[in-house]
Amino acid sequence: MVKRRSSRYIQAFQRELEARVDYLPHSNPNRRGMEFDSHQRDAMRGIAEAVQNMRKRICLVSSCGSGKTPVEIAAIMASQAAKQQLGINGDRKDLLISDGRGPIEGIVREFGNLGIDAGIFRGGEINVEPPVIITNSDMLLHHLDRYKDLDDYIDKDNVDLAVVDEADLFLTTIRRRLLETLDPSTAIGFTATDEWPDGRHIKDYFGAPVFELPLIDGIDRRINAVPEILLYETEISEDELRIRLGDYDQKTLDAALKHAEIHKAIPKVYRQIVGNDDKTEWPTLINVPSVKLVEATAETMREEFGSEIEVAGWTGKKTSTNRMNEDMGAFRAGEIQVIVFCEMGGRGMNLENAMLMIDGYPTLSLNKLEQRHGRVLRRIRKDSPLWKMGWRKNVAVIAQLLPESNKFRPALFTDLIEGYAELQRIHGKSPGSADGAPEMELIDSLRRRIEGKNPAHNLRLIADIDALEHIRRRDELPRADESGFFRLPRRYIQQYYESEVQD
Repeated sequence: MVKRRSSRYIQAFQRELEARVDYLPHSNPNRRGMEFDSHQRDAMRGIAEAVQNMRKRICLVSSCGSGKTPVEIAAIMASQAAKQQLGINGDRKDLLISDGRGPIEGIVREFGNLGIDAGIFRGGEINVEPPVIITNSDMLLHHLDRYKDLDDYIDKDNVDLAVVDEADLFLTTIRRRLLETLDPSTAIGFTATDEWPDGRHIKDYFGAPVFELPLIDGIDRRINAVPEILLYETEISEDELRIRLGDYDQKTLDAALKHAEIHKAIPKVYRQIVGNDDKTEWPTLINVPSVKLVEATAETMREEFGSEIEVAGWTGKKTSTNRMNEDMGAFRAGEIQVIVFCEMGGRGMNLENAMLMIDGYPTLSLNKLEQRHGRVLRRIRKDSPLWKMGWRKNVAVIAQLLPESNKFRPALFTDLIEGYAELQRIHGKSPGSADGAPEMELIDSLRRRIEGKNPAHNLRLIADIDALEHIRRRDELPRADESGFFRLPRRYIQQYYESEVQD
């Protein structure tokens, strides 16, 4: 049965949204809240108009690091104010649903900065008494499907608003079923990646977006940091990698990177970029595809730089939530200079002061690439705690470590701003769709090569790209040849290096 929506609540909700278009107040009237930027005001207006039009499902698409969380909080506080005005708060709930531990920590921190009391419903922490609950989809699904006791914690008949972070994940059947079970009066989805490689689009479930800010516009308007892109070619041939489900197979990729001893090359990249600068001014994120490579890279960085830097390594099973919180606080405070992670840091993690990302996890997926690189493209909001600590960031550096490309080609940051995905769509292609994907059993042979002597761990810097210049020239840039392969012309590259990276 579809929940009956109260028109009085919807009308009050719409009025309270309009009251927060420009400014998100602090819960303490004597404390300063947050003034919205123009794109956040546009997002709030889009939500208010959709609510006025009685849309039950609403979505917004906004680039990583553009400040979605304050808009999410503003929507929840508008709902709370509407219910308080009508005297219907009682046991009624508003939910903010995210995915993974990293995003939850950032959301909790934002609520705390605004003095807003919220309950937490996740593994090891259950407080569902407050009228606002921050939770993650895995926790909700766990109690819905495994324990079948979700109603003991959250009464679906009392859910007025569900704000869904990383809403593209709700294109899966199981997560859609979760929202249908909760059946909120209004569901508002936020995401940076509106479409999946298989063609599923956020509008299929939430309807047409009421606000859109592509990454290319976020950079051009200086909402996002302007990146400098460094492309490094490894001595791993793409022929050694298996393609599975439209991306590099993680096991063969992991084995190939171990063989090439990429963890020994990463300190070279870090040293070349940071040089002799004060390393506390270069907070760095390093992404690799496996737990073992996280551990090896973190250890190699410690051995290489000793007391010059403090390095943290995150792995899903071994890194507790408390440890993540401590590390993120130390990273923001300048006490940790480098965090090495794998999948757990690919989405939603808010470490706005990160200046450098070394991406050692090549992928064919533009969605994964945009989410991952979005970690370092976040500007530091004026008057935020980081701003008050003296952090400023207008530019960032992204170093991609890429296999030698043959039949397939890894996703490049430039693809996100130059329309490569659109070209592939026109050609009727998708990542990993080329004929002749490697079929041989590679893992065992790669493992034997790892055991050999003197494995190659050299990288060659092949391109240093000014991303903003690419945005300005995007209409005249070549895209790809008929096979879908793409090479950067030298005239669009600031510097070109033929020699290997030196120690």
